Amino acid sequence: MAEWSWPMARGYAPPGHAVAAALRCLIAVVALSGTAMASAETALPPASAGPVSAQSAPVPAAAGPGAQQSAPPSPPVVPIPVPEIAQRAEDVVALARQSADRLAADSRVQDVENRLPEASEWIRARLVATTEALHASPSEGALTNLTDSWTLMRGRLADWNQTLTRVAIELDRELSQFETLRVAWSVSHVEGAVSSVPAPVLERISATLTAIVLARDRIAGRRAHVLLLQDRVVKEMARCDDVLGKIAHARGQALGPILTRDSVPIWSPEARVLVFRDLGQRLRRSFRDATELARQYLAGQAARVLFQVAVFVVALGLLGRARTRVRQREANEPGEPPGAPVFEAPISAALVVTLLAMPSIYLRAPRAVTNLVALLYLAPVVLMARQLLPPGLFPAVYALASFFLVDRVRELCAEIPVLEQRVFLVEMIFGIAFLALALRSERLMAAASGQPASRSRRMLGWVLWGDMAVLAGAVAAGALGYMRLARSLGTLVLASSYAALVLYAGVRIGDGLWTFVLRTGPAARLRMVERHRELLQRRVGQALRWLAVGTWVYFILVGLGVAGAVGSAVGTALNARYARGSVSLSLGDVVAFGLTVCAAFLVSSFVRFVLREEIYPRTRLAQGQSYALSSLLHYAVILVGFLLAVSALGVDLTRVTILAGAFGVGIGIGLQNVVANFVAGVILLLEQRVHVGDSIEAGDLQGEVQEIGFRASTVRTWRGGEVIVPNSRFTSERVTNWTLSDRKYRVELNMTVAYAADTAQVLEVLRKTAEAHPQVLAEPRPLVVCTGFRDSGLGFELRAWTRVEDADVVRSELALAVHTALVAARIELALPQREVHIWSARSEAGDLPRQQSSP
Repeated sequence: MAEWSWPMARGYAPPGHAVAAALRCLIAVVALSGTAMASAETALPPASAGPVSAQSAPVPAAAGPGAQQSAPPSPPVVPIPVPEIAQRAEDVVALARQSADRLAADSRVQDVENRLPEASEWIRARLVATTEALHASPSEGALTNLTDSWTLMRGRLADWNQTLTRVAIELDRELSQFETLRVAWSVSHVEGAVSSVPAPVLERISATLTAIVLARDRIAGRRAHVLLLQDRVVKEMARCDDVLGKIAHARGQALGPILTRDSVPIWSPEARVLVFRDLGQRLRRSFRDATELARQYLAGQAARVLFQVAVFVVALGLLGRARTRVRQREANEPGEPPGAPVFEAPISAALVVTLLAMPSIYLRAPRAVTNLVALLYLAPVVLMARQLLPPGLFPAVYALASFFLVDRVRELCAEIPVLEQRVFLVEMIFGIAFLALALRSERLMAAASGQPASRSRRMLGWVLWGDMAVLAGAVAAGALGYMRLARSLGTLVLASSYAALVLYAGVRIGDGLWTFVLRTGPAARLRMVERHRELLQRRVGQALRWLAVGTWVYFILVGLGVAGAVGSAVGTALNARYARGSVSLSLGDVVAFGLTVCAAFLVSSFVRFVLREEIYPRTRLAQGQSYALSSLLHYAVILVGFLLAVSALGVDLTRVTILAGAFGVGIGIGLQNVVANFVAGVILLLEQRVHVGDSIEAGDLQGEVQEIGFRASTVRTWRGGEVIVPNSRFTSERVTNWTLSDRKYRVELNMTVAYAADTAQVLEVLRKTAEAHPQVLAEPRPLVVCTGFRDSGLGFELRAWTRVEDADVVRSELALAVHTALVAARIELALPQREVHIWSARSEAGDLPRQQSSP
């Protein structure tokens, strides 16, 4: 602006220039004020948010005369250069057209607007039904169904709200973009009018301004519509939150002491009135609500449904192929192949596998969906039980399936507590009758135990008596009106039995599949599988059984309705924190530390097992090299696991580094021997001068290296003792390694023959004797040398090479063979001889002494 009005500052203002400067100032002020108004409009909260409170209102940064100077200045609006107006106008028209097409093609808002009336109607209708149900003292199952229904609707509304929020943000961004364009083109229009640009250019600017304003108004209208629709969605979410709060309050009242009467006795006149009041309508509504809830939930889980179908197809393919292979093996080999009964019903087995995978596929599925899936999989579970259990247990399986079906029907009656009470009592009475018949059935007992009187038979009898006592207690509690206690007792028997049956089938299927994998395909050709097949089967079977036990306990807790309470109690215990000074530890941190360290040791053990059984035999690594590599990997895995465990403990690793540096000097001085031995062990593993299995000699110690550990090594002496030797001894003292480069050892045998013996014959006999021994190596060849003259004959030495571990035996056998060969060749071994001089009386008279030689 100063550049436009500089003549006025010098006192010279021609009329034309003065008018132009005034127009420029006016349009600039209007443009900047329009920008500020648009920014303020964008920054205002939506109408549904209510008035802005004093706490949320912006507070000026400073007060007084200098307050306005602290605000950042608005950027100047630069007019569009005249040569660029044509191209920029085409770009703006294209941008407006793209914006209009995008708004027309975006169906997110229209989809929410079309589905919102249905959701509002559902909320209005269900609000009345839920209020009536809450006034009728509903059971825990009814409250769970209500919670699932309202939670599903609330989640759907929350998704719509997020969608509308994203659309509103996108519209705000486009609105700001077109407002910036409007300001720039408005300034350009005024500049063009003042600068006397051609009329077509001014018309192009005006048309562009009109397109910008139309696009801006279109976006602003869509934005207002989105904000109003979002306000409606938020109001419906608030209604859902209010109903969920009421359900939670009712659940808190219902979850009182378990010995509190929460229903009327079965003989009460009030019970007969309540059970027949709107019976058909309420049952139909309960069934319709459960079906609709399952449909709505599964409609939003299309990807998970497809994944579950894929799991079923894969399991079916594996089981079908396994059945074909098992039948072929059964035809070629006598006897039943391992896991054969599992593969006789591949469809049922695949459905059971899919059922067991359901909790990990559908996270937090509603109770209605869980009941529906359990009913769908009831037939496959029964068919699998027929394949895996003895025929005498079939009646028990059928009875359990019938009870489970009746129990699911009872779930549909949850909105009518008195009717649910009656169905529950009938179910428990029939359960008691079946258990009584089972106890009297010798066929059932014999089938379960396999012999007339056994420990398993007695245990089964005790379990049946216990179940019957629990069901009798459930009948008594339910008849007296203590339905929460009765449901807990009944669920303890029915849910545990059904879960045990499903998990038993799952464990058998998993065990059969694992057995099939280990006996066929590439896995069967692995060395570790060939050598340790039984071990691998047993370990995986144990893991599957422990997993099944844990899952069974979880299902029991869920069935009893105490899973949340138990989880909260465990979480509270794990979060219990001990703080003293700067040290703060919780039980969960300690557990995480222990589990991480154990996992590190397990991983290290598995990696070394795979290397030892599968990798090393296929390579040309020496025994010492393989041991060194395994030891280094063990140290690395343990170190990484320890660091992760320390991190899981909540300790900052930077502090650990500082502490390690601070204590390094102290550790080096106080534990210098330990550190020196540890470093020596690492040097031994890296330099590979001493390996495991080497025969060494260090001072008075001779033996074979059994282990090279962190601090010390174990050497097994030739006499059988195991000596623990510090590693520093191998690096600081002289060590003889008889097997560093190879395992050859020279055996030396010394002897003395008479001077009269034929030396050439002696050399030939000794050489042939050594070469004839089977454990003497051909290369280097045996060597016989004459070691010189001795007192009683010529000395010879036989030198023969053999393996270190055979040296003592070869030396002994060679000595015997040489003696036999020399005797056979009539070669006399020289014996020590001494001369004894005897002096007599005649020697004193000058006679010579008499000499006598004796050997």
